Amino acid sequence: MAEHIKNNILKTLLYYDIFSHPLSGDEIFTLLSENTVSKDYVYEILKNTAKETGSTFGEREGYYYVHPNETNVAKRKLKEAYSKKMWKAAWWITHLIKRFPFVRAVLVTGSLSKNSSDNKSDLDFMVITAKERLWIARTMLMLFKKIFLLNSKKYFCINYFITEDYLEIEDKNFFTATEIVHIKATYNTALVKKFIEANKWIKEHFPNYIIFDPALHTAGCKAHNRHSIFQQIIEMLVPAGFANRADIKLMNKTVEHWNRKYSYLDEAERNFRLRSTRSVSKSHPNSVHNVILNSYNEKLKKFNLKQ
Repeated sequence: MAEHIKNNILKTLLYYDIFSHPLSGDEIFTLLSENTVSKDYVYEILKNTAKETGSTFGEREGYYYVHPNETNVAKRKLKEAYSKKMWKAAWWITHLIKRFPFVRAVLVTGSLSKNSSDNKSDLDFMVITAKERLWIARTMLMLFKKIFLLNSKKYFCINYFITEDYLEIEDKNFFTATEIVHIKATYNTALVKKFIEANKWIKEHFPNYIIFDPALHTAGCKAHNRHSIFQQIIEMLVPAGFANRADIKLMNKTVEHWNRKYSYLDEAERNFRLRSTRSVSKSHPNSVHNVILNSYNEKLKKFNLKQ
C-alpha cells in the first residue's frame, strides 16, 4: 500500500515538475490520481519518504519537489509573490469584462489559476456567455482589446468561450482535467459551480477533489457576483432575431479567418486548436496540450510509471 501511494505521489509531482512547481501536502492529496487512504496517511508517507536516503522526492519549507530540483521551491515562492499583483489586475479586468453584453461568468485559467505567474505570464480568462450569443460577446471583447489595449494579451487574454447551456468540456483528458481543477471564479460563482459539476468526469483523474477545494484556494481570488445593470439594459435593446443572425454571421466570419490564417494546419488539428461552434470558441493556435502530455509521459517512463 505504502509503495503504491509513493508512486501516486511521485506521478503527481512529476506533472508539476514540468512547470518547476513544487506542491504542498494539501495540494498533493487533492491532486492524487487515485487514492483509497486518509489525508493523514498520505501526510505520513510524504514526511517519511522525503527524509529517506535515495528518495525520489524531497521537502523544503512545506513544499515537495522531485529530486534534485530543490531550487524550484524558491522559484515557486517568487511566483506566488508576483501572482498577488496579477490577482489585483484580474479583479479589475473581471470588473470590466462582466459588463459586456451577454457575459454570464468569468474564470481565471492558466498560470495564475495555479498561483504560478511570473513577469512573462499572460492573464488568461475563460468566459461563459448567454445561449446563442457567444460570438457577439466574443467579438465585442476582441474589438475592445484591439482598439483600446492595442491587442495586448498581457492582462486581457480570453481564449476560451462556452455558453451557459453547454458547460461540459469536450476534451476529456488529464491535461484538461488539471486545468479545470485549478480554475478560479472571478465573476458568478454560482454558474462556475454548475460548470464544475457539469464536468464531474474530472473526478476520474482527481478523486479527492471537491468544488472550490480549500487546498487549491488562492487568497488573492475575489469574485464579483453582482450583475451589471448597464449590461441588462444593453441586452434588452438588442432584438432577438437580429442577435441570432449576427451571432451566426460572426461565427462564420471567424471560422473563415482561422481557415485562412492557419491553413498550414490540417483540418483535424485546426478544429482541435480553434474549435468554433455556436456553443464553443476555443482559440489555442499555439497549443501546448500535446507537448505537455508528451513531456509528462516521458517523465513517467523515466521512473517506470504509467499515467
